[in-house]
Amino acid sequence: MKSHAPFVSEPILFPDVQIPLKDVQRRIGYPPGVEMHGGIQTIFDNEVAFAYTLFEPMGIYSRLKIKSCQERAVIFRNSDFVLESRQVSRLLDGCTEAVLFMVTIGGRLELELISLLDEKETTRAFILDAIGSETADTVADQMHWHYLKEIAQAEGMEVTPRFSPGYGDWLITMQSEIHKACNGSAIGISVTESSLMIPRKSVSAVVGMKKGA
Repeated sequence: MKSHAPFVSEPILFPDVQIPLKDVQRRIGYPPGVEMHGGIQTIFDNEVAFAYTLFEPMGIYSRLKIKSCQERAVIFRNSDFVLESRQVSRLLDGCTEAVLFMVTIGGRLELELISLLDEKETTRAFILDAIGSETADTVADQMHWHYLKEIAQAEGMEVTPRFSPGYGDWLITMQSEIHKACNGSAIGISVTESSLMIPRKSVSAVVGMKKGA
């Protein structure tokens, strides 16, 4: 990084995150209009209540000032980080800043999943895993559409949709670079040699900030 490094936030807590129940139900095979049988409904309700005791939702972000959006890469004024992706370059075209962020619900739920699988409690593990995945996405929504959107609006800007590594042409191998840029270690996230985030129930992404209409 250059001496005029990008702004990196302090860890942000999201204590009021709610489990998106309909999304979890859809994920486990019960879309709207499909009712759970009594036994499954009881297990589901118990796992939802239990999951709330496991969450440690946090996030962190880094703001980068955009120098240029080229066809396949985004170049920044205050960072040597190069974002190589045609799709993300299109997303950020017209933006003055890019915000890289990471969020997680913490690692306690994952430890419980391991324990449940060891005990052959596969139904409970299946439901708890779905709860963790959907709640991690909800924390990403909180960071994106609430926290960062409010910052952008206070500065006369608006935020774009978000894009995560591993989708489209943005390689998952960029995960470690995002981790460095955001100081993901500050919220307990690490990245493996195969570019997977630990805890697994974590999300990384980029959003753009541009002048409001």
